[in-house]
Amino acid sequence: MRNFCAFNILKVTNSFYRHKDTHKFSWEARGARSIIDYVIINDRLKSNIEDTRVFRGSGIDSDHKLVESKFKFPTQAKHSYNKMDKTTYKKPPAFKVHLLEQESIRILYRNRLKGKLTPITGEIDTDWMRIKEAITKAAEESVGYKKWKNQKWLRTWNDEIQPAIEEKKASYREYLQNKTVE
Repeated sequence: MRNFCAFNILKVTNSFYRHKDTHKFSWEARGARSIIDYVIINDRLKSNIEDTRVFRGSGIDSDHKLVESKFKFPTQAKHSYNKMDKTTYKKPPAFKVHLLEQESIRILYRNRLKGKLTPITGEIDTDWMRIKEAITKAAEESVGYKKWKNQKWLRTWNDEIQPAIEEKKASYREYLQNKTVE
């Protein structure tokens, strides 16, 4: 097993942590005991293992004991663009679809799309490319692309939301002033 783990760059986590003997041995019979049940992990993930130990009294009729590892999952996913140079990474273009809520923009988009769509030929790949190109060109001409910013505010901000936000802030200020310390 040691050779297998060394060849495949694996780690046996049973030996990483100091525990009493009763929490190390996973097999016991006729006065003999041994570590024969293992938790093996890829070397890259070894820092995510917090503990590995044996639990006695698992309530089953076996001479083996339960081996448990505590695994710490990363809290934030690592994106592939994190490894790239951030000055060269650009977010993909996105259309200002919120403008389609306006009737005049919707009509403009429909008219542009009707003018750009061509009859279907029966060739799936060709038809798909033509439809995709027509939708993209009509959207470019009628709504345009978003300019990406690191916006932390609500994207659908409008005149109805502003009074609600002000009321919430006023209520919170009043709560802070009237809060009693117990």
